[in-house]
Amino acid sequence: MDNLFAAITPIKQSNNAKIIFNQQLINHFFCNQPHEFKEIKSASHTVSFVKYSHSKLAQKKTNNSCFSSENPIISCDRIDNKKQLSALLTPLLTKATVSTSALSAELCNEQLVFSAYKAWGTECFKKIKGSFCAILWDEDKQEVHAAIDSFSGRSLFYLQLEDTLYLASDAKLLAQCTNTPLSINKMAISQWLAGRPDPTCAMLNEISLIPAGHSLQFSSRGGVSIHKFWDIDPNFSIRYQDTDQYKAHFLDLLNNSVTNRLAADNSSNHDSNSAVNSATVFCQMSGGMDSTSITALAKQAMDKKSQPLHTLSHRYANTKSCDESSNIADMISTLKLENQHFIELDQFEQITFAQLYPTDFDNPGVVLSPKYHQELQLMSSLGASVLLTGNGGDETCWGHSGSYRSRLFKGEIGVISEVINACDELGEPVVRSLYKLFIPSTLQNLLKILRNQPRLGNEQPKWLSKEATTLVKYANEHFSNPYSASFNPARHARYHGLKTTSTYNSMRSYQKVASLYGIDVRHPFFDTDIVEFSFAVPEKMLIQGIYPKWLLRQTMQEYLPASVCWNKTKTVFDHHFANLVRSNQHELRQLLSHTGLQDLGLINNSILLKEFDAVVNNNNSYLHVDMLYAILTQLWFQTHCSYSSAVKI
Repeated sequence: MDNLFAAITPIKQSNNAKIIFNQQLINHFFCNQPHEFKEIKSASHTVSFVKYSHSKLAQKKTNNSCFSSENPIISCDRIDNKKQLSALLTPLLTKATVSTSALSAELCNEQLVFSAYKAWGTECFKKIKGSFCAILWDEDKQEVHAAIDSFSGRSLFYLQLEDTLYLASDAKLLAQCTNTPLSINKMAISQWLAGRPDPTCAMLNEISLIPAGHSLQFSSRGGVSIHKFWDIDPNFSIRYQDTDQYKAHFLDLLNNSVTNRLAADNSSNHDSNSAVNSATVFCQMSGGMDSTSITALAKQAMDKKSQPLHTLSHRYANTKSCDESSNIADMISTLKLENQHFIELDQFEQITFAQLYPTDFDNPGVVLSPKYHQELQLMSSLGASVLLTGNGGDETCWGHSGSYRSRLFKGEIGVISEVINACDELGEPVVRSLYKLFIPSTLQNLLKILRNQPRLGNEQPKWLSKEATTLVKYANEHFSNPYSASFNPARHARYHGLKTTSTYNSMRSYQKVASLYGIDVRHPFFDTDIVEFSFAVPEKMLIQGIYPKWLLRQTMQEYLPASVCWNKTKTVFDHHFANLVRSNQHELRQLLSHTGLQDLGLINNSILLKEFDAVVNNNNSYLHVDMLYAILTQLWFQTHCSYSSAVKI
């Protein structure tokens, strides 16, 4: 079971009705789905914990045991360093009042996390490696703590209603069970309309989101506070004498990450089908570097266990610019893959955009697409419980063009000839490229001012209102970045990308659907050790000449066909989405004509429709992500909000 719910209410005369209400709502909302219920017997609070599943495969069971305060925790997790944590905890048993038997080999993850908390307090979350989402009660301090790992594909929302705190994996569940009036968060909506959504910003003012890599603390006396337990350390660096040492270190990290994510769930209270089907593993495999690298290492690991690896790939019959079938065929041949499966994505052209990308209540980017259902139904029919993806490869391995300027400023004159040679090979204009790469943006802006041209910067879409533009600008200015944009532009840009990437929406979307089929979606590149390594190595290791992901290519060249490893172009899917928009232009124009967001003072519909018409009337145009996000935001607003901007639940 991979969804959590908790309600924490102080015991006092005025709260008797609230306590009864909480007990009734648990019976109401979870009676028809698999769930486990824990009621913590606390001295001053009623603490109700529920683990529940949307899985169509999980057995419908209810566990209404009353747990003592010895183990007041619920979690869904995959702990990669379980043995190391147990070893660290052993000397602290007396101090932490954790029994020796609790650290046995059969220890379930919930017990381990709570034992770690008893030993180290909230510092324990820094020590846990893997994927976890946990809520626990500290009887001694009369506090609740909740935490979510740094790169989770899941979410954990919270809502404080007077002196009661509610937490849940689904924002809509909080809205329904509290029945509190909800209102739109204009900051969040504006960022979506600008094409720059903040993954840590919830869509509603009353419901908040615990950011990944953070923990929540709540008590009646202190209220809610949020604490960061993981981030990039800008002072951490890794330096070796030669490239082979970087390759060996990186390969070791990536191999460990893949191997950890191939392991079956080692919790004692996972869905009943998980252990049975743990041998069936799928990998998403396109023709790009990221998914193919994960597939190659997963195939090697599965071969050692004499277990099959299944791959899932996409075909685009009507959009040749998205076609990667040649690279996929080379991968099948090179790795000797025997269990490959294909989904024809152009088959979905006949349904409406709203049917293809139905937005979830959580945010406009979490879409529960029927194509995801089709893929996961296929995997489920073959007994899959684990799916590996290449998500995170761009954020960790791509590098950034700003590194060329940093290298030049550090005295590496040869980087100029490196760029010139790359321009010749790619057919790019040399002078223009040198100007963009090596002239600081401040000087470029000065020249533009002298020429009476628009300055560089974070220009917003033209359809944003003045209020929305101000909100987005405020969010950008208050984004905390440990790297200097002037003196460390590449890492500055990469850090911002890591924290705000739209990949998180894809991860959350796919996991929401995958949970219905009892499948855990795992992303080996999004591993804290790998992410820390990518920011610690010299920038030159990530991008050189015409090749981003230079170190990844160097590392994987012995595993991948040259057609994949040294491919000079990255396949993008802008034309696919542009064709999708054009084929649904009447539906989408009507969607964008809705005046609700304009009435909120956030967009100018006339400008938005003009920009939309420019896309659909030009068959060769790409669909910019800003327009796609504006469409999704309108779809979310009209699906989940009334005309007055009050939220439908």
